[in-house]
Amino acid sequence: MMKNYSHPLHPTIATIMMATLLFTIAGCQRNDDVHQQVVKYISMSEEMLDKEDLDSSMAILRQAYDFSKAKGYPWGMAEANLDLARCYTMIGQADSALVYLDRGMDVFPSMPDSMLTQYYAEYSVDYGSIGEMAKAKDVSLKTIPLMLEHGSNEDIATIYGNTGIYYRHMGMNDSAIYYYQQGLDVALKNDEYESQAFLANNLAVLYVDLQRFKECYDYCQKAADAAQKAGNKEMQIRALMTRGAALVTELKYEDAADCLLDAYNQVKDGSNPIIKLGILSPLIKAVYHSKRPEVNGQYQQLMQQGDQLYAQQAPSSINAANWLNSKMTLLVEQKHYQEALNTIATIEEIQPQMQVVPLDKLYTHKARCLYRLGRHKEAYELQLEASLAADSLKNEEVTNKLSQLSASYEMTQKELEVARLSQQQARNQTHIAILAALLIALLAALGALALWTRQRRQQAQMRETRRWVEGIEQERTRFARELHDGACNDLLAIGMQLHGDKPDTAQISQQISTLRATLRNLSHELMPPQFKDGVRLDEALGYYLSHIDSPKVDFQADGDGWDSIPADTAYQVYRITQEAIGNIITHQPEASVQVNLSPTRLDITSQGQMQQGDGTGIGLQSMKDRASSINATLNTTIEGQTFKIALEFPASA
Repeated sequence: MMKNYSHPLHPTIATIMMATLLFTIAGCQRNDDVHQQVVKYISMSEEMLDKEDLDSSMAILRQAYDFSKAKGYPWGMAEANLDLARCYTMIGQADSALVYLDRGMDVFPSMPDSMLTQYYAEYSVDYGSIGEMAKAKDVSLKTIPLMLEHGSNEDIATIYGNTGIYYRHMGMNDSAIYYYQQGLDVALKNDEYESQAFLANNLAVLYVDLQRFKECYDYCQKAADAAQKAGNKEMQIRALMTRGAALVTELKYEDAADCLLDAYNQVKDGSNPIIKLGILSPLIKAVYHSKRPEVNGQYQQLMQQGDQLYAQQAPSSINAANWLNSKMTLLVEQKHYQEALNTIATIEEIQPQMQVVPLDKLYTHKARCLYRLGRHKEAYELQLEASLAADSLKNEEVTNKLSQLSASYEMTQKELEVARLSQQQARNQTHIAILAALLIALLAALGALALWTRQRRQQAQMRETRRWVEGIEQERTRFARELHDGACNDLLAIGMQLHGDKPDTAQISQQISTLRATLRNLSHELMPPQFKDGVRLDEALGYYLSHIDSPKVDFQADGDGWDSIPADTAYQVYRITQEAIGNIITHQPEASVQVNLSPTRLDITSQGQMQQGDGTGIGLQSMKDRASSINATLNTTIEGQTFKIALEFPASA
């Protein structure tokens, strides 16, 4: 949940509003009598909020605005608008809150930074409440420097926490964790128990998303303990709600129902629709799956209450999105596929501005509905999209790792620059020393030469490391492509046939055999022989090629001196052979293949119908790079239906 800067149900509201007054009073030109009257209005509004009389509080704030407007006092108009916006945010009407914030900015364009900080913070909360996460995040990042200068420790912890929420709803969990931790550090160092509860609960929510339940329950307990110390009942209820949601995700429906019903019974008679809908989202699933009649019997009533509360929310708000997600999964489970598709369509309208459901899961649910409704072609295509979406999530992880590698590389570059500067300084000192004494100059030159030699060695190691990393990335990319384009699609085709009306068992058996052969070939490639442990090249290649079923490979190994081939040379020749056979399987699946090996030469010839390829692909480039790494010569030719590879390599290091 997002913490509001003016929560009217909490007794510290008076402190928050008074802090805003103190922040802004020093920088404003004002008439003292007018200002005192505005402060009196604000104080009266605070008293009504303490009594949970929201209507009276808002009426007083409107009086404060009208009075300030009549007196031409922009500070008073801006303060009244800010507090009115907070009130609307609290009751879930963020769109109305934004209207008052805009009005406040218009009437007081020269407001001091202390008040501007509070306005920006409230803007970010309201943008987040209506689901505009990117905009909320941008405003929040702009607010943090101002808050560090003008805000209290509680405000600073809160803005960090809210920023983390925006990142989480954008699917950027690494950034979310960073800002949660920043806020938690501030809260712990300053004994801000309410902020500790707020941040611990949001970390627990993140761990639910990541399905790391032990950490989730630990943070739920920390949130509950801190909320009790702060005397904040709502925070305690939110910790219960998060714990219940985690139990639902773990499919522990009975425990989840007990936990969430306890939380809901504490708020169902209250006036806060946001927290009620937040509890109902996981609760309906727990109640639906409960084995106890007294619990399961409440399902329809709770579903109706949730729909009523959903209708009161902005369609793109976080709570509305969570309700739609819960409703979608239940409709799919209940086999109400058309209703589920209608709900999915609503989610897809929200998805571009806020991640309601990870794309791969959303597409999978939609594909299931389409398949059950007989729309098999659409289901098949959408399931492929789900696979690609899942792949993109993995690619994002790779991107993060590559970013770390880039950062490390940049650091290395800086270290080399320092070394070069040191080298230049050494040379200058050498020139001076030459004028003084030849011996000292000679020693300095030797020192510079040693430094230069070490740098060259370091640079060579860096180039070798970079080439190794690039080779690993190419290998990973090729294996990912083989698994995705081959094994994954074969499995998908088998699954679709198994769900058909009349599965063709013979065809399925053939597809499984093909898939087994593909995976076996990949497993051999993933586990190359350890040539440093005494394995010979002719033996390793003979074993590998004998396990290839199609195409059949005729292998001949002639000559002596196999033990003298360096391990790295043997390894690269083995890998080049694998790459060549893989290309032949892809482009000439019906070919006849001849492999001849000697201690200094490898010849591969394949004859058969070419399906695709022109001899300029990544596979051939990879073979050339490997040959270059061992000072070998590689030649490839394609003549009609014949593909030839000739590799000459040194027999010793």
